[in-house]
Amino acid sequence: MKKCCLLLTLLALLFAVPAFSHSSPPVPSPTPPPEAVKTSILDLGRHLVLVNREHRISKTYIPQDLVLPRVATRKESLQEQILMTREAAQALEALFEAALMEEGHVLYAVSGYRSYGIQQILFNTKVQEVGSRERAQRRVALAGTSEHQLGLAIDLQAPSHLNLSQAFGDTEEGKWAGENAHRFGFILRYKTAWRDLTGISDEPWHFRYVGIAHATAMHQLDIPFETYVTYARMLPEYVLTGGSHVLLAGLIADLMAEKQPEALQALQKADEAGQESALRQATAPYLTGQSYEQALWYSYPTPKPTAEPWVDADEEEVLLHPSGSN
Repeated sequence: MKKCCLLLTLLALLFAVPAFSHSSPPVPSPTPPPEAVKTSILDLGRHLVLVNREHRISKTYIPQDLVLPRVATRKESLQEQILMTREAAQALEALFEAALMEEGHVLYAVSGYRSYGIQQILFNTKVQEVGSRERAQRRVALAGTSEHQLGLAIDLQAPSHLNLSQAFGDTEEGKWAGENAHRFGFILRYKTAWRDLTGISDEPWHFRYVGIAHATAMHQLDIPFETYVTYARMLPEYVLTGGSHVLLAGLIADLMAEKQPEALQALQKADEAGQESALRQATAPYLTGQSYEQALWYSYPTPKPTAEPWVDADEEEVLLHPSGSN
């Protein structure tokens, strides 16, 4: 009798379990990941970030995509030491190739990315050499104020002049670099005429990557980076990232002349769907001797599309375009 009662009790508990399971608390949903923070091309980590004595970098900042550019160096030991961000490195390779192919000039890469600590050592060494911090700052940037920490700057030499001095600007290689670097996205960062604004003496060997559109606009305007960024801040972000050198130079020239370009108002009002049309219309007044597409392709070059294969309908064979590569 006892065994029978025990069995009935166990069966009652077994069938009662599903009823209790419905009262269990719900499992909370995972917290959604935070939305990605939108950054500007003027921010740290992007091409137009301004770095100088007034705009410093943290001692812990290290670029995320440092690579070794495949370019010539004066010493073999430097081959594995010069680093730049990936895009800047690729642009530097194209610059070196053009110098050699167009004019037979050989360029040497001397110094790319530098950490905060290395820059501090260089500055302290210069202080000991010249006797004062003030004089040292004219030749070497303080740690945290050097563009080399961005991985976007490169110092150049040539076989005809193996020193980092103003004489590099008088060499054929230095002249070519100063006149053509913008075609590859680099600007000559420091000139004597800009010293009061940049705080740095003439450095014809120091080039900074900003992208072709901005480098060419600055080259045409012949203004320092500090001045360019001041006016670039007045432009919509999509203009800074998608406007051609023609539009950028035109708008900033007008702003420098204290004009209020009519095109700028239209650009500021355009919604996302209308931005491409707004860029085209705003560029039109500044175009001279080239189309909008030509200006855009120059500023943002992409590989030319491969010719589509030709299909013989009769034999159903695919024949590659003669100019295609293997």
